Amino acid sequence: MGISYDIIYKKSKEIIKRHKTREPKQILEDLGVYLIAFKEPTKLLGMYKIVNGKDFVFYNPFVDTRIQTMVFAHELDHHLFHHDLAEDGMLEYQIFDITSEMELEANIFAAHLLLDENSILDDVMHGYTYDQLARIYEVNSNLIILKLNEMNRLGMPVRKQLPSKSTFFREIDGRNSYNY
Repeated sequence: MGISYDIIYKKSKEIIKRHKTREPKQILEDLGVYLIAFKEPTKLLGMYKIVNGKDFVFYNPFVDTRIQTMVFAHELDHHLFHHDLAEDGMLEYQIFDITSEMELEANIFAAHLLLDENSILDDVMHGYTYDQLARIYEVNSNLIILKLNEMNRLGMPVRKQLPSKSTFFREIDGRNSYNY
């Protein structure tokens, strides 16, 4: 069974507060995780592995730094929540793989770590689209969707409210043939 999404949210807030940053690479380094760049280009974005009792994140330095940041946030989740599985095999970063509960949890953690809900709420109220928000926050739009879904689950008002002064229905008179 997976980890409660509420626990993931609380842990992300705790990590941000303790480390005074949302930067996953810095947090991983602070936690003593070794970061090793792949030497050659690969399709693999990153993976978390424990070797001889030491924690490693292997990552692809040949991709955009925005992608690397998402990879580090995702792998940080594996370090925090799936540590026991990393000794048996490699945990590979599958960007937005929602067929695996573990990968979905890691993506939700990344969304909470990288995206501040107060800033997002303000931007949502201004009417920004998923793609616009993704560009503003320099993340994949799927991470924005995950964050907004989680914010909705947590009871935050993630929908732009329509003006309540609409007079459309009030101006229709069913007795007037003009309205047929």
